Amino acid sequence: MTTTSAKHTAYPPFRPFLAHVADVTPLSAHFTRITFEGPDLEHVRRTGYDQRIKLVLPLADDPRWERSPLLAADCVERGAWWDVWRALPADRRNVIRTYTLRTTPDDGRVCIEFVTHEGAGPAGTFAMTARPGDTVVLVAPDDRAETYGGGIDFHPGVAGNVLLVGDETATPAILGIIGSLAGTPWDGSITALLEVPESGDVIAAPECERLDIKWLPRNGSARGTRLVRAVEAYADEHPRSFVTRWRRTGDSPAPAYTETDVDRELLWETTGDGLPSIGSTSRLATGSDGFYAWVAGEAAVVRDVRRVLLRDHGLDRRRAAFMGYWRAGKSEI
Repeated sequence: MTTTSAKHTAYPPFRPFLAHVADVTPLSAHFTRITFEGPDLEHVRRTGYDQRIKLVLPLADDPRWERSPLLAADCVERGAWWDVWRALPADRRNVIRTYTLRTTPDDGRVCIEFVTHEGAGPAGTFAMTARPGDTVVLVAPDDRAETYGGGIDFHPGVAGNVLLVGDETATPAILGIIGSLAGTPWDGSITALLEVPESGDVIAAPECERLDIKWLPRNGSARGTRLVRAVEAYADEHPRSFVTRWRRTGDSPAPAYTETDVDRELLWETTGDGLPSIGSTSRLATGSDGFYAWVAGEAAVVRDVRRVLLRDHGLDRRRAAFMGYWRAGKSEI
């Protein structure tokens, strides 16, 4: 089955790719890497960082995607997959979940790292039961498109000191950011604070001389407890990172602190669009050492980390990204 026409010459920034499971590799008790191959996956754009994509699961009666409207020419060639999916009857809408495009090997295959656990939802169940040959659709950026379609929220601007904070669901994105920074001339420093379920969930991180990484296994403690305490300790130890110094560019005063009700609203605050620009001139001159924080994971924990950084230590929220990837007890897309 092909997903593009021979005569097609223009491509949307994001579009569906048919993908077959090629390999399933357990990384730890709670992390599994799945490698996908497919007829067009060599065209998935290799942007790196925290590049988000959509994983679309098959319907039970169409596991090979032979009848799916999501692979019709209008979806693949114009990128209309979202409108097509929304127009489907509720019982014909494929399950969609958001993941980080972890790696894109040179052989044209792509990898996603999944968090697996008891009582997992549809995507976690797929990861725990996947076998070579199983087929999904990945909605991802196409490197043949003339414009970039988004999906990256790591925007450090002029920062030379980066703090990365997250739980297991944000771990693939954080490792992707570290690997991307390690491959650039950027010579700043990175501190990564990663809370994972157990001690055995410490997985390999990309090599980076400027990296200080701390793994924080819960080992039965309450979610977020170790992560919030680690952020508090970091903020206490690095007071200079929270000194705001503004250029005279006409920017408005720093926004006042307000807190998001994560049970009613999406917590998603970012600082820019497009591809990251490391160490380049920005309208916002941040701090005495150019500090930037990227925080993601369970929304209530992200809210608590945000409170520590913004309210308790005075960080301007334009110097950080806060993203509630999921909310405990709720299904997410």
